Amino acid sequence: MKSNFTLVRNAIPALLLPFVLGAFGAETPKPAPSPAPAKTSGVKFRPPPTGVSAVRVTGGSRGRGDKTVTLDVLAPDSVGTTTLEQPSLYWFQSKPANAKFELTVVQENKVKPVVHMTVDRAATAGIQRVKLSDFNAKLEPGVEYQWVVALITDPDNRSTDLIASGVIKRIATTPDLTEKLSKASASEKTAIYADAGIWYDAISSISDQIEANPNDKSLRQSRADLLQQVGLKAAAEYEAAR
Repeated sequence: MKSNFTLVRNAIPALLLPFVLGAFGAETPKPAPSPAPAKTSGVKFRPPPTGVSAVRVTGGSRGRGDKTVTLDVLAPDSVGTTTLEQPSLYWFQSKPANAKFELTVVQENKVKPVVHMTVDRAATAGIQRVKLSDFNAKLEPGVEYQWVVALITDPDNRSTDLIASGVIKRIATTPDLTEKLSKASASEKTAIYADAGIWYDAISSISDQIEANPNDKSLRQSRADLLQQVGLKAAAEYEAAR
């Protein structure tokens, strides 16, 4: 199914820097030992096959040197799902920015936002969260919602905004999933949601655990693994380094 949302992408050309390592001499150097594989959490996100083209808009980076800011929504490349009526939405900002922050949630084919919030200065860095329950906003089953975060450096020229967006859809839970969750511990629920391809519930599950145990590095590694699996490299590296 083709999404009804019109998404704006900032096309940033990639710069490829190939290099070759060579050795000269009579002897053939011994190959260096392979590095030990990085430890992973074992949580595997399996997105359901939808046949839908990519809908996530990656904000990328803006600025130079120490002022460079990266902005991304924590969402899969395709439409992400949730079983919750009022889920949480997460995004990543690499560092504080001297810019206004804006978050908007829009239902497909409707103009009036479901949620619209602004903050005068985007002074908080890292992985951040907004709860739809704080706005008394509820998602209807089977309906797609686009959610957009933006850093606004010039309110009079919105074309300079740094923007990232994703799409979320509420789905019905299944008897099998309900049974698995009823028998699972908090740590097991993340893997269950991820295996079922329910992104927003998986990221919320691990994030709730991190909020309860902020010094548990294994939990942060689990979240970093999830982010890496959907191509959110900057957020994953930030989380793995904490």
